[in-house]
Amino acid sequence: MFFQKIKNVFWHLPKSIFFHYYYGQLSNKLTLIGITGTDGKTTTCTLIHQVLQKSGIKSGLITTITSPGLHNTSPKPQEIQRYFKKIISEGCTHCVCEITSHALDQNRFWGCNFAVSAITNISHEHLDYHKNIKNYIASKTKLFLQSNFAVLNRDDQSYEQIKNVITCPIISYSITNPSDFQANNIISDADELRFSVGKTNFSTNSNYHYQIYNILAAFIVTQKLNIDQEIFLETIKKFPDVKGRREEIPNDQKIRTIIDFAHTPNGLKQTLSSLKKITKGKLIVIFGATGGRDKQKRPIMGQVVTQLADITIITADDTRTEKIEDINQQIISGITKKDAIYYNIPNRQDAFNLAIKLAKPLDTVIACGKGHETTILHGKTEYPWSEAEAFRTAIKLKKS
Repeated sequence: MFFQKIKNVFWHLPKSIFFHYYYGQLSNKLTLIGITGTDGKTTTCTLIHQVLQKSGIKSGLITTITSPGLHNTSPKPQEIQRYFKKIISEGCTHCVCEITSHALDQNRFWGCNFAVSAITNISHEHLDYHKNIKNYIASKTKLFLQSNFAVLNRDDQSYEQIKNVITCPIISYSITNPSDFQANNIISDADELRFSVGKTNFSTNSNYHYQIYNILAAFIVTQKLNIDQEIFLETIKKFPDVKGRREEIPNDQKIRTIIDFAHTPNGLKQTLSSLKKITKGKLIVIFGATGGRDKQKRPIMGQVVTQLADITIITADDTRTEKIEDINQQIISGITKKDAIYYNIPNRQDAFNLAIKLAKPLDTVIACGKGHETTILHGKTEYPWSEAEAFRTAIKLKKS
């Protein structure tokens, strides 16, 4: 951690300062919105962006999906400034930015002042880099030190630590703890999720319970930007599609096949818990863990998934330079459910093939971890990959 701090000060920071001034302090010409957190950043950013667009505001969007580079969420400083230049030339006045803890720790958004920023949540992730949760939260907190207004999750473990450090005005949201915007009267079924905050009623076709947090964070942000709340409420009725997030791949087998980016213990828990409630048949989960990243979370992921899934298929994600056998065994070591049904299938396409072979009508098969990504990284080589095509290949194999 010491050497990383030295690198941040003497390498990353000077680069960010240089490009900020080299491009003419372009961030000053934009109303910036920052979203950070472990899970839900891309979804929340995309929702805010869509609401801005529908209200007639031209907006840019920096997210995991839109940013340049492979397996990269927050771009490098020069790429950020180039993007600002591009959207300003196109007439944009706002930009919604998904911001990672790495980007904040490495000062990639140095010199950027955010009109309003929000945090979705903090859970076990990137501890190979940050070493512990306290450091992880401290990195996230940096966003609010360069923001005019903070939107914080009152239910999250990060709330007190962030609140006690920052000086900008705070507004909170929650489901469980009392807050400025607390969701009540929550009702969900196979088609819809409904809840209320005070006299305002929210209704969305995205019936995942955790979506409430994303909606509340986005709602408060858009309110601070003086957007008509009716535009927001109308937008969430048909929740904006986010590639690789709860994305359903149609098939003629009456099997619900879903792609999702969930790759943290909390992300997996929230996604699978919601699916479990609305799945009439069995819940079959395909997932793995990335190589060269936080190893501590692998056993936790194994425990979480096997507790919620009827059938678990453990497979490859971006293995990088680690052996898939080692990664999968670390996942398996966390399984505590005695009657858990799981398979260790190193090849990801083989995992899809097995999942679809085992699936019956009304079952749900969800592939977690890769989401929208178009490559899979083994060793130092990027191979073409598509979760959607993997499902289609498996369906064809089942039919033949």
